[in-house]
Amino acid sequence: MIQTIALGKLVPSKRNVRRRSDAAADAQLRADIVARGLLQNLIVTANKKPRGTYAVEAGGRRHNALKALAEDRKLPADFAVPCLVLDDLGSAVAEASLAENFQKLALNPADECLAFQHFIEQGSDVEGVARRFGVTVRFVEGRLRLASLAPVVFQALADGEITLDIAKAYASTPDRERQAHVFDQMSRGYGGAHPDSIRRMMTQATVSGADPRARLVGEDAYLAAGGRIDRDLFADDSTTRWLDIAILERLASEMMEAAAAAVAAETGYAWVRPTLDRYVDWQQTEGLQRVDLAPPSLSAAE
Repeated sequence: MIQTIALGKLVPSKRNVRRRSDAAADAQLRADIVARGLLQNLIVTANKKPRGTYAVEAGGRRHNALKALAEDRKLPADFAVPCLVLDDLGSAVAEASLAENFQKLALNPADECLAFQHFIEQGSDVEGVARRFGVTVRFVEGRLRLASLAPVVFQALADGEITLDIAKAYASTPDRERQAHVFDQMSRGYGGAHPDSIRRMMTQATVSGADPRARLVGEDAYLAAGGRIDRDLFADDSTTRWLDIAILERLASEMMEAAAAAVAAETGYAWVRPTLDRYVDWQQTEGLQRVDLAPPSLSAAE
């Protein structure tokens, strides 16, 4: 039967089948308990020694989270914990512990995305949602990005047809039309199962922030001209993609023309031809001929 037991009377059981945990998941659990209380009871058995105490057979993570919150004075030391009290039947208790942990179903990433989006639509901010669920701001931003995937891609994630890593690859840029186009192309072949292949397809119509043109123009000038920059929320190095290549090319060409004019004025050359290409091929030099001039006579000082 379910009854409430003071937190101080609960002790860990050696028969609890869970032996390992995850620090980040434990932090999320503590945040969830603070926000919404304990949503699921513990399973306990009465101890013979010391009398009046109960062993937590299932729900060890919740028990540890409650103790940590009590130590941080976020819960009273005598917090009343709802518990299902079982008769101590040895293997039957271990079986109950295993069943409780084994039957848990992780939340689908698509459902997580929609849940976070719901809180944002209700007026919460990203930082508040992150604190409430014990996750990072970047994690919430990533889930919100996934929530805005093209419908065909998001549905594939919800249906389990693609993995979370593949969904993140599609979300590396926010262009939903391109997401749908790449999904249609990639889902037909072997490459559809490889996040790296998808990410290359998604970004090939953009320019990396490390591109020489981007380094020449600079982010401030590009943004001031109306250019857009997308930051991949799932890349550790915060790689940027510059979306408006036409603006970038125009600004870079203007800067190269100005630099060419300065070189011409300094050297006295009749003209200087700038190029944005990394490699100067024969087409750019076609029609040009090298003119060998006689070296000028040296002065006495030289």
